[in-house]
Amino acid sequence: MLRSMMTDAQIWAQIEADLATWNDAWGAREAWEKETRWSLTATFDAQAEAAQSRYASDRGRPARDPFQLLRALALMTVRQIPSLVDGVAMLRQSVWLCHLCGWESPREVPAVSTFYGFLRRMYPEERPRHGAMRRSSGRRLKLKRGQKMPTRRPGAIGRVATRVQREAKRGRRAAPGDLWDRFLADTSRESVDRGVLPPVWDLAVDGSPIESGASSFGAKRCTCSTRGCGCLRYFSDPMALVGWDSHRNRYYFGYDPSAMVVVNTVPGQPSHPLIVSFALHPANRHDGVALPDLLVKTQGLYATPTIAMHHLIGDAAYDVQALWDLTRQRGLIPAFAPGQPLEPPHVSDEATAAGITLSDTHQPICRDARPMPRMGQPRPGVMVYGCPLRKKSALPCPNPCDKAMKTVTVNGRGSRYTDSGVPYGTPEWTTLYNERTGVERAFSLWTAHGIKAAHHRRPYLWYARLALAAIVSHHEAWVRTAA
Repeated sequence: MLRSMMTDAQIWAQIEADLATWNDAWGAREAWEKETRWSLTATFDAQAEAAQSRYASDRGRPARDPFQLLRALALMTVRQIPSLVDGVAMLRQSVWLCHLCGWESPREVPAVSTFYGFLRRMYPEERPRHGAMRRSSGRRLKLKRGQKMPTRRPGAIGRVATRVQREAKRGRRAAPGDLWDRFLADTSRESVDRGVLPPVWDLAVDGSPIESGASSFGAKRCTCSTRGCGCLRYFSDPMALVGWDSHRNRYYFGYDPSAMVVVNTVPGQPSHPLIVSFALHPANRHDGVALPDLLVKTQGLYATPTIAMHHLIGDAAYDVQALWDLTRQRGLIPAFAPGQPLEPPHVSDEATAAGITLSDTHQPICRDARPMPRMGQPRPGVMVYGCPLRKKSALPCPNPCDKAMKTVTVNGRGSRYTDSGVPYGTPEWTTLYNERTGVERAFSLWTAHGIKAAHHRRPYLWYARLALAAIVSHHEAWVRTAA
């Protein structure tokens, strides 16, 4: 059961009154300028109202105000405090920070367990796991610097894209992080209303590694004396797995959140690359496998007439034909970097040795100067042509080659970069793809706010801290725009 909640207007009025009658015991007023400006700009009315759905209205003792708890957790992010324990200790040592959260004195700051309970309430898992017994997981392949870890099962990206597209017609299923997604969507829409984000978005997608505070080796529960026994071990972080960080060229144990970032700017305004949607996955999840669900979820969160999505930009990890097709089917123009150097349409060495050449339209011409008729398209970008002698009505060939009565395959898989709407290699494509650097700037906020330095061991903690950091980055963009 909830008491009456505070509102943004009330706390803004209280802060303005405190600033008019500043107490020197609170410290130097200039030392809290960053926190004060953020508090006078940030809004949490919509989020606190949505959080009421997680509380019973007619039973239980009165709970803590979720409005104050959200402001306190966000203030920890502004202050770059990775640990909740350190964050609560910080609030209890400063009267002014308590006032910014809505508390009169440090004695009103709740215990750390209250914050953990609140975050658990905001991320309701059907079967919360407090640990797992399993064998050490994760592949240890010998990969080069910058190389992406391949998918475990060939064709997995295509199968996932087909499943997601089929399930999108039935509506998206409920997920534990839906409330945090709603919080972030409300803030992103307000960024559009304030003119910080444009109404037409160029989205960039990427993943960012996060290390868990748990051990990747687990704890032994067996009595085996051998060091490398294959018995089950206990892992305190049940969802974390071993993944590959291609940027730092090392393996890590934790998670790989994939995020959608708006990278284009409002005309005449500075750039504010901001995260508008994300999903949390174990570290061994391939970026391409995570994209279909994230794309459908993002479009569902922002299905409003005031927001439109134009381009989807990604690196070579998303250069899969199934993702190109899915992006087009969802109404966006893909701009994915090629995973390997592009080659013009060509035939095999055997066909070249037989004297077969390609016309200006990439149609094979046999040695007798006859165009070869098209037979079919076994897969995107690959065309099959047949020898003219395969038709009974064809004229006899005076000098048949080695490809007589056979087929010739023309490999033109590089054509998808030309037909994408933004041809690869053109100045327009280069300008668009250069916007992808905004993803790194958006991810740096997670590092600058101390989120990646946290030692959490539960998905509900990581999801909440990542969402709050994304929300705070919107607030800080509002402050920069107002200045």
